[in-house]
Amino acid sequence: MHYSLAIALRYLRARRRSGFVSRVTMIAVGGTLVGVSVLIIVLSLMNGFESELRDRIVEFNTHVIVFASVPESWSKIDSTAALVMEVPGVTAVSPFVRGEALLYYELIPGVRVKTKGVIAKGVDLDRERTVSTVIDSFTPPVRSFEASGFEDHRELPGVVLGQDLADDLKTYPGETITLVSAPSQMRLGEVRPRTREFRVIGTFKTGVFEFDSRFVYIDIAEAEVFFDFEASTRGIGVRTDDIWKAARVDDEIDERLAGEGYFGTNNWIRLNSNLFSYIKVEKILMFLLLTLIILIAAFNLVGMLTMVIMEKRSEIGILRSMGASSWGIMSIFMMEGTIIGAVGTALGVAAGLGVCALLSAVELDLPPDVYFINTLPVVVRWIDVAIVAAASLAISFLATLYPSWEACNMPPLEAIQYE
Repeated sequence: MHYSLAIALRYLRARRRSGFVSRVTMIAVGGTLVGVSVLIIVLSLMNGFESELRDRIVEFNTHVIVFASVPESWSKIDSTAALVMEVPGVTAVSPFVRGEALLYYELIPGVRVKTKGVIAKGVDLDRERTVSTVIDSFTPPVRSFEASGFEDHRELPGVVLGQDLADDLKTYPGETITLVSAPSQMRLGEVRPRTREFRVIGTFKTGVFEFDSRFVYIDIAEAEVFFDFEASTRGIGVRTDDIWKAARVDDEIDERLAGEGYFGTNNWIRLNSNLFSYIKVEKILMFLLLTLIILIAAFNLVGMLTMVIMEKRSEIGILRSMGASSWGIMSIFMMEGTIIGAVGTALGVAAGLGVCALLSAVELDLPPDVYFINTLPVVVRWIDVAIVAAASLAISFLATLYPSWEACNMPPLEAIQYE
């Protein structure tokens, strides 16, 4: 064992002459422990929320979307869907029609009316179920959009509303709502909107307010009649075997459908790039902010080493007179400070992982009216743990440089006479 390491370990064990130095050492270790553990816990919680949000967005929107640009391309949608299924990585496809409409509901017939702007999406239930989990969240379960079994025996097509939208309108299964859609071509000075009554047959809840408060689902055949081609978005929703392959699958589909009457494709990564970029920036800012706790512990480490050097000044002079090099003296205190930082980092990592494991096991409840999930999500990513630990060790090491440099520049004669 090198004499520098042996002396550094001896200084760490022997604290009889100054209890204050020992307390400062414990404060430095404790500060590093708290900083590292808090960073790991906060980043794991942010990872959990990001993962939950991504999963809900991806499952609602499908992984890739192919858009039809002209009516001729929509008329051969089945053959196009078969062509898309041949692309490697594609597991399922489902055509859709989506358009904006005004939802009209008589809360009190003839007295009070409520209106909401909504996005109506026409789908085939069986095919949509293969590309999205929204259909499985319908309450009560819906096997078809045919409304039957209600007191009002009028034959009306069914509609499924987002839960937040239904709560706002105070609508319940069996009630009638009206959708209003303006045609794409209107005569000068004359507007004849299209209207269609629907029977509410259920609700759905994704947990994302933007979806649950604006979207309604109807049968794709009804949507084709209700919306003009120019006033709606028509295309194919595509599901892949890996969500991270969406960009590659997107490009390959775009190449295969070139010249087929489709004006492009899109994927969940590109559609939500701004949202996830914001989350990434927020994580970086949170990391930098909480690193200040470790920096405070580093100042304690500087103070502790300075006091140790003052306490061991005569011993430093003796070592120098015995032939110890400046680097050897400097390395003693660099090792001592680094060991203290390493101990605090190790304890902090253990404490952070322990708290994360506890939070995952307990599954703390969250208010569903505030958050889009019911329990506190925790996702530990080892790359984050490694970065936090490396940053803590680097800060601890840098904190040892100045006091160690002061120690090695101490004149040997003056140091020996100090005692």
